[in-house]
Amino acid sequence: MSDAKSEIEGFIAIPTTSGEQQQQHQQNEQQVVGTKDIKAPDQVGKTQRKRLIEEKSTQEPNPLVLEHATLQSVPQHMEKLLNQYQECHKMPAAEWLHLLTYLVALESGFVEEETFAQKRHLIEPVPSFSSFHALNVRLLSEQPAKYSVCFNDTAYVMRLRTLLDKHAPEESSLVSALQSRLMAITLGDQLMITLSPVPPSKQPGYSISLSIGRYVLNVQAKNKPIYHRFRKLDELSYQLKQHLFHPMRTQQLMQMEMKLQPSLLGLPDDLYFEIFRYLDKSQLNVVARVNRHLHFYSKEVERKSVKGGKLSSGFYRNCWNP
Repeated sequence: MSDAKSEIEGFIAIPTTSGEQQQQHQQNEQQVVGTKDIKAPDQVGKTQRKRLIEEKSTQEPNPLVLEHATLQSVPQHMEKLLNQYQECHKMPAAEWLHLLTYLVALESGFVEEETFAQKRHLIEPVPSFSSFHALNVRLLSEQPAKYSVCFNDTAYVMRLRTLLDKHAPEESSLVSALQSRLMAITLGDQLMITLSPVPPSKQPGYSISLSIGRYVLNVQAKNKPIYHRFRKLDELSYQLKQHLFHPMRTQQLMQMEMKLQPSLLGLPDDLYFEIFRYLDKSQLNVVARVNRHLHFYSKEVERKSVKGGKLSSGFYRNCWNP
């Protein structure tokens, strides 16, 4: 009986032991699977950092000038100025084009005269060899464009002031030379824009005719920013700068006898000899016919080449007073 009882107990004990082993084995497997699914905290942080870096790299900064604007991103000064006219839903397309013209004027070193008087103490100096100053443009774009509307809402007139270096003289005659009048007249589907000096100046003005529908759409899309109406801003900026603002600024600075560096008339004195010594006599004569400034340098180089010596001391002393 004892032997049979021991055999029964042994028979009953065997499956109990195997069941416990199976449970332990299953628990071990679950622990192994859990450790596979859980990532180390350092690894998670690295992947998140990579994603953040990728997201930051994809976010491109706003363009600086109007010609680089897109439907997704526009310059800050454009957004600041146009947001002040967001509620003007009935503003004609020609007036929107006039505002775009003012934005290009800001980028070219011009500002509305009354705004200049108010923000003069905050404006940074602009050297003669440059025209764009990002801080000035953003500051001045916070003020609305002040212009008068006349001729049955078909003409827009604005007085501009050219920004210069802080060392520029402030005589009344020179200040008037820095003033100009910007006038835009609607002629059918064209906008005739004229930039002219104010009286009593006898200097010429500059004008350009732009197609309104080419740059400003007549319909404003719902729930879209106002700048979604604009097209071909790179072409518009190029046309306005090349035909209006850059020629006028150059003319004003030349009238004040300021040198437009980098340019042929703004080079250091010794570079004229280095350039002109490669020209023969006939080529020097062509250069001499350009203006008095180049006439003096070309003739001095020609005299030096004939004498076979160095430039006279008066070359550097009299180069600015030919």
